[in-house]
This record gives sequence, C-alpha cells and structure tokens, in this order.
Amino acid sequence: MKRNELIHRLLAECCEICEARTKLEVHHVRKLADLNRPGRRDKPAWMHLMAMRRRKTLVICRRCHEDIHAGRGTAPPRK
Repeated sequence: MKRNELIHRLLAECCEICEARTKLEVHHVRKLADLNRPGRRDKPAWMHLMAMRRRKTLVICRRCHEDIHAGRGTAPPRK
C-alpha cells in the first residue's frame, strides 16, 4: 500500500525546522494563499519553508510549534 507524503514525514520522527526528535506535532495553515498575504512584513523562515515545498503542513517539535504561534523566530529550516 502506498503511503502519502505526510505519513512518511511523520514516520521520519524529526522536526522539519530544528531536527529535534521529541514531542512532534503538525502545524497546519488553512490554505497556501494565507502564506502570501500582501502587506505583510518579512516572512519567517517557517513560512518560506512551507511556501517553497507548497505544503500546508509542517511536522515540528512542540517548542517550534509554540514559537510559531507566539510570533517568535524559529531556527533556520534545513533544506
């Protein structure tokens, strides 16, 4: 049975931002157009990563997820 990409990313058990391996969660945006709203200041690194991959989800650790929702910067994403 073929698995979709999100399942493979979850099974990798690695934060897509800081590469931590504990307490993983999924960050989700409603639509990709939300990432490209006009009039917004510089995009955070996690937005660039989601837009570059054209994905509405990121598998990230709890710390990075809290940083995103608090508006704090996260570590530069790995490529």
